[in-house]
Amino acid sequence: MKRRHALKMIGFGSAAAMLTQADDGRARPSRFDSTPARRPEIMVGSTDLREIEAIDSHTHERAFLTATKSNAVYARGFADGGLPPGPFPEKDALRDRLIPEYAAHWERMPPQVGLRNYIARTYGAEPTRENLDAIIARHPDATAYYREKMDYERIAAVVLQSESTDPVRPKALFPDDRFVWTFSIGPLIQPGWARDRGITEIDQFKKALLDIVATCAKNGCRGIKLPIAYYRPISFRKVSRADADRALKIALDAKPSAFIEGRAPTYDDDTITAALWTYEDYLLNALFVRAGELNLNIIIHVCVALNTLLRADWNDPRGLYHTFTDADVQAAGTRFVLIHSGYPYHHHVASFISQFPNVYTDLSYISHHPGTLEDVLRTFLGLAPSEKIMHGSDFSSPEALAYSVDNERRVLAKVLADYRSHYGWTDKDCERMARNVLSGTARKVFDIAI
Repeated sequence: MKRRHALKMIGFGSAAAMLTQADDGRARPSRFDSTPARRPEIMVGSTDLREIEAIDSHTHERAFLTATKSNAVYARGFADGGLPPGPFPEKDALRDRLIPEYAAHWERMPPQVGLRNYIARTYGAEPTRENLDAIIARHPDATAYYREKMDYERIAAVVLQSESTDPVRPKALFPDDRFVWTFSIGPLIQPGWARDRGITEIDQFKKALLDIVATCAKNGCRGIKLPIAYYRPISFRKVSRADADRALKIALDAKPSAFIEGRAPTYDDDTITAALWTYEDYLLNALFVRAGELNLNIIIHVCVALNTLLRADWNDPRGLYHTFTDADVQAAGTRFVLIHSGYPYHHHVASFISQFPNVYTDLSYISHHPGTLEDVLRTFLGLAPSEKIMHGSDFSSPEALAYSVDNERRVLAKVLADYRSHYGWTDKDCERMARNVLSGTARKVFDIAI
């Protein structure tokens, strides 16, 4: 299993979507009412943020695991991510030493603490992993469970990232009438993908890639995701066709020393790495223009936290100015969504969404960290319109999706209370900001009519 896919499967290691039985096969006992409690009000002036619908702008869906097994997958994945790619003699011993350290580390992280406490508040249970298992065990029908939690927290719809390399609407556990979908382009720009299809020239590669993007649009896709900050910088130079073709041939002929996430090649020779990034830049610049013409959002991962595969230098968004100001991209009207707030570069992202009408951001993943979320929300709302900001979770389990929006409503209320009490904003202004962040911006950007 690929490391990032394994981690996303459990919602970045959350106790996500677990099985209905204990690891020994026996049903866990329950000592509490599985009916969710009545939701308390979260007021800003005369507005109850609980009554404002939410749209989750970035979700995943993964196989179900117990809490114990999900934590083990998380710990192994991050132990692997913290080690150099490829085999070396000490790797197994180092991994075995790191796994329990990462497992204990995750149990103390804000998303785990917050999720356990959300369970305690909602179901009247002690905030333990065992109780979380028992609560989820009462929901054997995953689709019904998603609908129940979405209704409870007034989540009208989610934007689901497809895990398939086929450009078709995914068959999801989410209720079919409650999601739209996006498509990840990461695997399709690698040399191996081209080699498997007999592609030897950059024009062939460009056509194959853009044909798939067009099929995505035809099938109702709402955006193309670039997860490439896991294995290269998110700065894209303008490259000539001739230079891109030469670079592609170098990359196709080269033998990787290892792979990141099982698919992104790494090389001992820096000139080969440079060639790889050169032809990718050419393809991605063409993608940005075509996406705009097809009314598809370009969704770019920008965040450094938790996952040891993520590097601050690769996630530095400042090089995106070249893309945002590109004449062809502007003419195409391409919209960009910088997901996960860009943390710790959220001040730069705040500048982008202030400067560029076609650049947006979401709060996915950060929405599970209340202290960081408050800092990020204050930064964004202090500089840019609320029409540029979206709620999101980046998680996959029903309880984690629900906790994410509960947490965001609470933190948003705290921030907006200052706007109302100390900054001179009206109740109407604060309600508008809340509606935009919770659902209005995502509804517009992802064209959601649900």
